[in-house]
Amino acid sequence: GHALKSLKIIICFKMAYKPGIVETIYFNKFRAYLWRKMGCHVGKGVCIGHSVSTDIGNTDLIHIEDHVIITNCSIILCHRRDMKNYRKYDNSYELPYIHNPVTLKRGCQIGMGAIVMPGVTIGEGAIIGARSVVTKDIPAWTIAAGAPCKVIKEISEREDVNE
Repeated sequence: GHALKSLKIIICFKMAYKPGIVETIYFNKFRAYLWRKMGCHVGKGVCIGHSVSTDIGNTDLIHIEDHVIITNCSIILCHRRDMKNYRKYDNSYELPYIHNPVTLKRGCQIGMGAIVMPGVTIGEGAIIGARSVVTKDIPAWTIAAGAPCKVIKEISEREDVNE
């Protein structure tokens, strides 16, 4: 049971990460299908670029709503070490893990090489700049960038052109 499930996840991840010669213009949408097969919750119209890493052991904690774009070389993490009781001379290898879900709301975009940390929600329509490290929630309809990622601009509503 568990071994077969793990093998399925690993095979899907390998195919989605770097498909090699079978890469086509449509493969970024096929990756969304593979991520569903790994256990991620993936909506419609999602595009996932090549070399995007996901938290293989915690795929069920990843929630991606419709029309999200995750560009090449990004990383989505759902676990990290719990550092709150880490002290001088402790063995960091023995620290426990914290597992938290990641939610990417409808229509958000993750820039190339960005890292999304556990427990983060990226709001609807938000855009994350390339190489950003997202450690906290990002509000809807904002542009955020940096390490750590911070909101740099709010996206305004389109003015009615018919007036």
